[in-house]
Amino acid sequence: MTGRFASVLSSLWRSTASAIVLVLIIAALAIGVWIGRGPIRASQRADAVTAATQAPSGDSGAVQEYTCSMHPQVRLRDPKAKCPICFMDLIPVSNDGGEGGERALVMSTAAVRLAGVQTTPVVRRYPTAEIRLVGRVDFDETRLATISAWFPGRIERLLVNYTGVAVQQGEGLAELYSPELLAAQEELRQSARAVSSISRGGSDLVRDATRGTLAAARDKLRLWGLTEEQILAIERAETLMERLTIHSPISGVVVRRAAVQGQYVQTGEEIYAVADLGEVWVRLDAFESQLPWLRYGQEVRFTSDAFPGETFTGRIAFIDPVLAAETRTIRVRVNAPNPAGRLKPGMFVRAVVRARVADGGSVINDELAGRWISPMHPEVVKDGPGICDICGMDLVPAEQLGYVTDLSSVEAPLVIPASATLITGRRAVVYVRLPDQERPTFEGREIVLGPRTGDWYIVLGGLAEGEEVVTHGAFKVDSAMQIAAKPSMMDPTGGSGATGHQHGAAPPAGGGTPRQQPVPEDFLFSLKPVYSAYFEAQEALAADDLAGFRSAVADLHGALGRIRTAGVVGEPLGLWRRIDGRLRTDAEHVAHLADIVAARKLFEAYSKAIIEAADRFGHLGHLTYYRAFCPMAFNDQGAEWLQRQEQIVNPYFGASMLRCGEVRGRFEPRGHREISP
Repeated sequence: MTGRFASVLSSLWRSTASAIVLVLIIAALAIGVWIGRGPIRASQRADAVTAATQAPSGDSGAVQEYTCSMHPQVRLRDPKAKCPICFMDLIPVSNDGGEGGERALVMSTAAVRLAGVQTTPVVRRYPTAEIRLVGRVDFDETRLATISAWFPGRIERLLVNYTGVAVQQGEGLAELYSPELLAAQEELRQSARAVSSISRGGSDLVRDATRGTLAAARDKLRLWGLTEEQILAIERAETLMERLTIHSPISGVVVRRAAVQGQYVQTGEEIYAVADLGEVWVRLDAFESQLPWLRYGQEVRFTSDAFPGETFTGRIAFIDPVLAAETRTIRVRVNAPNPAGRLKPGMFVRAVVRARVADGGSVINDELAGRWISPMHPEVVKDGPGICDICGMDLVPAEQLGYVTDLSSVEAPLVIPASATLITGRRAVVYVRLPDQERPTFEGREIVLGPRTGDWYIVLGGLAEGEEVVTHGAFKVDSAMQIAAKPSMMDPTGGSGATGHQHGAAPPAGGGTPRQQPVPEDFLFSLKPVYSAYFEAQEALAADDLAGFRSAVADLHGALGRIRTAGVVGEPLGLWRRIDGRLRTDAEHVAHLADIVAARKLFEAYSKAIIEAADRFGHLGHLTYYRAFCPMAFNDQGAEWLQRQEQIVNPYFGASMLRCGEVRGRFEPRGHREISP
């Protein structure tokens, strides 16, 4: 009886304790909500009393509320408050935002100042595009010489018996013994004696025939490589030359030795190969999209890992007329001087070509105006007429070869800074400050953009020279347009004000799209460590961890070396090589990054390459990769990245604005197999 009573009491106690815990949890949640909302309500009540004092004196657009440029649904009246979502500083909301017409926004002077809006005039100028290429150093084919046997014989002695020896023109390389050489010498001597005896008598016919035989004997030895002095010595000497010394036809380096001492060689068989490395060719690979920027005669600057910090120069001498089907690239040949022989054939180089662009996207090349160039060797450039130092051809004006653009026939294009454009999908929007207005007035305008050249966009339509476009603070102006329910970057038709953190239309999910390339599963599997290292780098920057970022990038570069490309051919192989090259860029500088700001700039370049890889190749496993975007990164230029979770974890701001941004798309795992990452 006592045991049953104790069991009942124990059961009642457990039920009562559970109910008490549940009540305490609900009470704590209610108190937390009340505490969190209390300061905002108090601030709003206080601001309602002092709203009239917040407007700057002398400005008719009185500021009564403050909002977040990233979250326009937030409306507070405390100018010192922070956005409760992303913790950014608030900007003033002007009561006159509805003025100015359907596509114009009128702001107060104070609002423009607080929003940091800056404008730049639309100008005409020749912008410069930078085209980055990679390639390798190669021999100059015009400076290669093969030393071969001109008659059958045995190599009695090698005067140069290993590769890498520097030789001068005319220097002996090998001694060759040949019975045929002895016979030819004897034939020469007999012909010379016959001519001497016939000259003292005989008919003219016999005399001419004998002299012809002597000339033929001399030519035979001359074609075998004997000099005039050697031939005359044979005619005068009583003994024959048993060995013939083979001389180098050019100065250079012995790059190949194809025979050994004592070897019997046939006519035409190679003995040595000599290369003059005073000039080299740099063979670069250009993608189809880069071809419009390249022209004959353009100066090329390139670097090699062997000489950090040193820049070499050359000129484009040839652009292959045929596209390589396997890599979808075009071979570009650059002739470069190499007087000290520091550039070695086979070296990997990174090159930059700078092209000035005219109206319509045509490339201007006027740096050779008034100069004279060799048609065969474009690297030979002189200030006046003359002959080529290499081949002896007459130099011709650069204009005659098409290396110079006539500036009188082209016009500078309209350009605007790249930071002025808000691009979403196929639309490009800029905000133009209207002239002759009492208060700052900005009009949203769709424009037609041409190619981007560095920090500039060429404008094909929608703007006129002299108009001022917003280059800093454009996102804030666009947010104000959304708040005022006017057409904006996000909503070209206007309508209700923005109700969420929207910065752009989300593109379709990346997984399984028709853009994905057919590649072997083994290749996709080897990509997994690359993605994993990238995500570790992204999460390290979000945590403001520079050391963690360095470690993750080191892992990423290591994973790139283990990619299995067997079976990847054609366009997919060329695409991967381009992505791989972008991911390997500046690999040696990661360990020496000065601060996390530089790390985030480098991470942006990695993100572009990784997003392209995810878009074109996809990934294996069971995780979904999320494509995120922050429009405030890098002074409102905006930047994208990939992350493993759907909740925003911003690597460009870290703890200061960890949740700033939005998910713009997703990449589902490729295929139906579930493979753990």
